[in-house]
Amino acid sequence: MGQSSAVRRLPAVDRGTGEIVQLELLDRESFQQGEVRERPVLPGVRYDWQPYAGRHVNVAKSLMRKVWHKDSGYRQNDRDIFGFYVAHSPERAEPLRMTFKEIAQTLGIRPDTVARSVGRLHAGGLLLEAEKVGRMKFYRINPRAAFDGSASDQTRAVRDARYPVVPAPKAPPGPRKKEAV
Repeated sequence: MGQSSAVRRLPAVDRGTGEIVQLELLDRESFQQGEVRERPVLPGVRYDWQPYAGRHVNVAKSLMRKVWHKDSGYRQNDRDIFGFYVAHSPERAEPLRMTFKEIAQTLGIRPDTVARSVGRLHAGGLLLEAEKVGRMKFYRINPRAAFDGSASDQTRAVRDARYPVVPAPKAPPGPRKKEAV
């Protein structure tokens, strides 16, 4: 029978420092000599390149190309709002807990513009309603469009996520204003 060898498993990513651990399967000396010996662990390499350190998001490029196309049905404000959600959402499938007013102040636009864009993005499945507190709704990014987390977390997150659509569907009509008598 074959020889059994003890395999020492090391984490591939140091989540505390944001470093990827370099793995060396066969170094030249042990390959040439035909022996296996204890190898030192190489220093980690940062995956959050400077000067913009931080987490990175997995984005569906083919979907984003469709959304950013001039014939997508999504407007520039919609794309800005979606980009805001991608950049500001917490990890995994957590909702962005910011009001439309807070988002509007950050982007320098009106809260009703944010509300209309979120409505179109929700109708198209790019944003999903995640929770409701009173009358306030909080949305999360559809994990089929973009995800901040591990591949296994994303696999679990997409189980209940619908497929985003392009071109943008029409947002449901809002409440009608009362006519003056």
